Amino acid sequence: MADHAVHRRARFRPGTVDDVERLLVIQFQSPSREAVTMAGSAAAAKAFRAALLMRTLSNETAEVIVLELDDDPVGFAELSTEGEMPPLTIVAGAAIRSMGFMGALTAGWRSLARSRVEIKAPDGLHLVELQVAPAHRNKGLGELLLGEVERQARERQTPSLSLTTAIDNPARHLYERTGFTVELEKRNRRYESITGSPGRVLMVKRLTT
Repeated sequence: MADHAVHRRARFRPGTVDDVERLLVIQFQSPSREAVTMAGSAAAAKAFRAALLMRTLSNETAEVIVLELDDDPVGFAELSTEGEMPPLTIVAGAAIRSMGFMGALTAGWRSLARSRVEIKAPDGLHLVELQVAPAHRNKGLGELLLGEVERQARERQTPSLSLTTAIDNPARHLYERTGFTVELEKRNRRYESITGSPGRVLMVKRLTT
């Protein structure tokens, strides 16, 4: 349910490398089971995510929209035209820096199961992350953030918005309510045994000008 008083206080701005630590605090107050399982721990997952986010913001291969309430970041959306993950060499380098060589090898072994449910995003703008701090959820801020993502996408005449998420992710209700539809689903028993989720889905919202 929308909290209109909260919405009136909301502001959006572009994220920068200086925001990385604050954004990770938001995300890792309630990290996804997949992220923690793949990395081996919440700390390793956070360090890995930090390395990737710092790289994408520094190289401008992705962008971040920060949602603030009273100048305090409470959520963010990460957008990319490269799809969900950067090239393998970048991922491997970030894993070694954040987990060490042996930790990266173990994470790489687990990622084989992840690769079996990987879905290539269509051309357009891909939503890599949508995060709202747990204390600010259930106030309509996720929908507000998605609305800003769509506004910017339409402004650039992007043909579509896409995202991939776990089949059983409760956030699917938000995405469906805001016009995303499931275009592809992949399931894998090994992935489910590691993460507890049966697989992943590709959701797309086609945009018209």
